[in-house]
Amino acid sequence: MNLPAMDNLDLHTVFARNCSVKKLSVSQAKDFFDANHRMADCTCRHRYGLFVERSTGKREAALPAGTLVAAAGFSGARNMTERGGNPRSFEWIRYASLKGYRVVGGMGKLMQAFVDDLHPDDIMTYVRSQESDGDAFRALGFDLEGEFTKESWGSANLKFRKNF
Repeated sequence: MNLPAMDNLDLHTVFARNCSVKKLSVSQAKDFFDANHRMADCTCRHRYGLFVERSTGKREAALPAGTLVAAAGFSGARNMTERGGNPRSFEWIRYASLKGYRVVGGMGKLMQAFVDDLHPDDIMTYVRSQESDGDAFRALGFDLEGEFTKESWGSANLKFRKNF
């Protein structure tokens, strides 16, 4: 897959270790996803944001404290009884960083806050295969379950799952 390397894009860097996680309101998430996600906002039951607390210098973009730099949205729990037992499965629906910024460690920090709050048995997500190979999710411990195409999606999607 010929995707542009992140290093080749003109992005400023923010480190998640210099940010704090807070839950987002519906309106905060909507405004952020509308402005920063290619597919805009969607319904998410659980919304988390990463806010700048401090900057550490040359390699990191200087943003004012309190700036929202990344957000993640997750579904509510679904009981997947067909998988045996009563596992609580969640879907990671959205992730976006502030336009023009890369947030190193942002996805992991937001996911960990969600896991700490809700204790899922697993999280699954879909990635549009023409835009990503899912390496960010693999780095977080997600496993590829397969490639799926639906006419309504208009493209192939890769399905990933992480069990806890």
